[in-house]
Amino acid sequence: MEHIDAALSFAVKDIFSAGNYERLFAFYRFWFDIRQAYRQIPTDPIIDDIWPRIRQMNAANSRLWDKLTHPTAHLVLRLASDAESDHTLAPHNSGLQSRLSKKTLREFFINNLRVTNSGGLDYEMGIMDDFYADTSLIAHWANLGYVEEYAIRNHILQSLISHLQLYHHQADALYILFQVAGATFEAYAETSVVDRCFELLKSHRHINPETEQLIQVSALSVKGETRNSDKNSRR
Repeated sequence: MEHIDAALSFAVKDIFSAGNYERLFAFYRFWFDIRQAYRQIPTDPIIDDIWPRIRQMNAANSRLWDKLTHPTAHLVLRLASDAESDHTLAPHNSGLQSRLSKKTLREFFINNLRVTNSGGLDYEMGIMDDFYADTSLIAHWANLGYVEEYAIRNHILQSLISHLQLYHHQADALYILFQVAGATFEAYAETSVVDRCFELLKSHRHINPETEQLIQVSALSVKGETRNSDKNSRR
C-alpha cells in the first residue's frame, strides 16, 4: 500500500512545516484508518483465480471512463455468487463476495491516491480502467450488502473529497456511486458528507464536456426530494 504510506508520510511532513494543523491531522487520521482496515488479505485460491481475470476484463474494456459504469460488472457479481453457492467451490470460498469487495476497496483507495498524487494527470489506461471498474463493483456490492457499513459511512465518499480539490476521476467516481447506489449511500453516509459531494460536483468543471453534462444532470432521489448536482440542488 505504498501510495497510502506515502500520503501519510507527506501528511506528517506537512503537519510540521505547512501549518493548518487541524486539516492535516484529520487527513492523516482518515487515511491511517483506511490503511489499517484494508491491508492485504491472505492468499485465497479462488480470489487468486478470479482477480487477474477481472483486471484483464477491465483492460479489454479500454477507455472505460468514456462509459463510466462498467459494462460487464454483472458477470463478476454472478460468478462470485455462483461460486459461493456451488457445492464444489463453496467449501473453498466462504464469504467470497465480502472478501472480493474488501480487496476491490483496497485497490480503489490506492488508485485514487495514485492518480491524485500525480496531480490528476496520471491517466494511464490500466489504472483508470481498474479505478472505474472497482468503483462500479463497490457500488453494486454496497447495494447487495457485501460492503461493510463502516466503510460506506466513513471511508468511501470521504476518500474522494478528502483533498483540497475534486479531481476529474473523483467526480466520475462520485457519479458512479450515486448513479448505481445512491439510496444505499444516502441511507448510511452522513448527510453532511453527501451534501458536500454534491456541492463539489455542482461546481466541478470536467475535462470532458460530455462527462460534465452527464454528471451535472444526474439526480438522486432522497427522502421524497430530488437532489441534483446542477445549480438547483434541491427541488
